[in-house]
Amino acid sequence: MRIKNHDITLKIEPKQGTLKASDRVKISGDERFRFYLGNRFDVLSIKQGDRCLDWEVDKKRKLMTRYSVDNWDSEDSLLEINWEGTVSSFQGYKVCIIKEDLVELSGFCWWFPTIEPQSQFESFTYDLKLDLPEDWTAITPGESIGEKSRYRYTRKIEDIFICASPLLDTFERECCGLDIEMHIPKEIINFKEVLIDDFSSSIELCTTLFGPLKKGNGGIGIISPRGKEGAEWGFERDGLWVVGDLFTKYLIDNDWKIENLPKSLSLHETIHGWFGVGVDFKEPWLAEAITQYLEVILTAMMNDEMDVDMKYFNSYRERLEKHLAQDDRPVKELTFLDDMYTHWYLKGSWAFWDLEASVGRDRLLELFRMIYRDFVGKKISYEKFKNISEEKLDLSPDFMEDWFEEKGFEPIYREIH
Repeated sequence: MRIKNHDITLKIEPKQGTLKASDRVKISGDERFRFYLGNRFDVLSIKQGDRCLDWEVDKKRKLMTRYSVDNWDSEDSLLEINWEGTVSSFQGYKVCIIKEDLVELSGFCWWFPTIEPQSQFESFTYDLKLDLPEDWTAITPGESIGEKSRYRYTRKIEDIFICASPLLDTFERECCGLDIEMHIPKEIINFKEVLIDDFSSSIELCTTLFGPLKKGNGGIGIISPRGKEGAEWGFERDGLWVVGDLFTKYLIDNDWKIENLPKSLSLHETIHGWFGVGVDFKEPWLAEAITQYLEVILTAMMNDEMDVDMKYFNSYRERLEKHLAQDDRPVKELTFLDDMYTHWYLKGSWAFWDLEASVGRDRLLELFRMIYRDFVGKKISYEKFKNISEEKLDLSPDFMEDWFEEKGFEPIYREIH
């Protein structure tokens, strides 16, 4: 059983923090239809054509409820699910905020009907119509069709993102044959040039190293005016990257440095346009490990500082050593429910530093360029990535066999040159 398409209308009232939805879901399969919906929402009705269907609560969880529909006709694949609820604050690692001057929703899982409750990797297509106050700017993946507030997603995606606010101004620029745009809160508009330059520089460097970005995989940046209400990490969603305004202001106030190390606002999420979205990885930790490693390397290139990469590497050595003394499980055994930053980003990228020490940086970057060229728009597994690396880097099977299980290298004690 799977959801193939959502045709969803959202009526959002920011001042009240309320959301009301009508979702025409196209499904496949002939089993009992079960779906998950976040506990912030209540199901109002489920229809199939002119028929109202009965439903029941199948399982109650801490953050979501599983509903079961028994009397649906599997010959007709369209069901209409209507629900409503209040979404007035940030909750969990998935951004979900509605406040008087901001709407930000991310993640079908926990918030909108989904078959898979615990991940955002369920694939489907969807159409979206937003009913928002006038004079609001709405940014969301896909292409607008007809009405300003309606969007069509022309390829399968794994998540929904909506950011809408009356506080955003939009600026556009051409870069590497790509039309890029940035949505910036009015209160930091004086910094628009340095923000757009940072975005452009990230795209230019990735294009030089890995080749032109596939159309539709990048080119929109949002600095979301979350303030203290929402999380401050960034994320990438099918052509957009997003970051909160507090982190942006921190970088501006500190001359684009963190602990005296140069930092790009957009580089990490821009790299995902090539690795994580452009090339889709079956194992999400692999995308983050590659991106974290590349972010450090490319930061040195962007700032023309030959030792900044090693400064970054050494800046998280102590933290990683301390954490591994408590939890030494290999990266492959960990999920996003664990300490994702330490394991996926820091520990995962350490493997690539180790690989660089063996084969050299130039050959490793050439491997990434080839991976993007050959697999853009496709999904690749860790096993496939490992086999290609063995062949292209002339590595013995013994070296790569247990690479991310950390039996084939000593990431903590090996000196990196």
